[in-house]
Amino acid sequence: HHKHSSSKDYRRLLDRLADHEAVHRVATGRVKPRMGAGRPVSPISKVKQVDSGLSITINVDGAIIDAYVVTDRPDEVIAFMREQEWTR
Repeated sequence: HHKHSSSKDYRRLLDRLADHEAVHRVATGRVKPRMGAGRPVSPISKVKQVDSGLSITINVDGAIIDAYVVTDRPDEVIAFMREQEWTR
């Protein structure tokens, strides 16, 4: 039994995001249990630009976390997430 991505991984991911110079703040919203086995394709499945930043959906084993990234340079943040291979 190996754990691929635990909640520690997503915390680290959020910390890395929060450390990015273009990011003011990262807030997490709801954590929803994820139905069905199989590991997520990428850590971040959905990125949506909203008024003051980005709304993202983080996938971990067994859960989906809604998070919100406050940034005035969303393009840079999206590029960073791609470089990290967090999004496809």
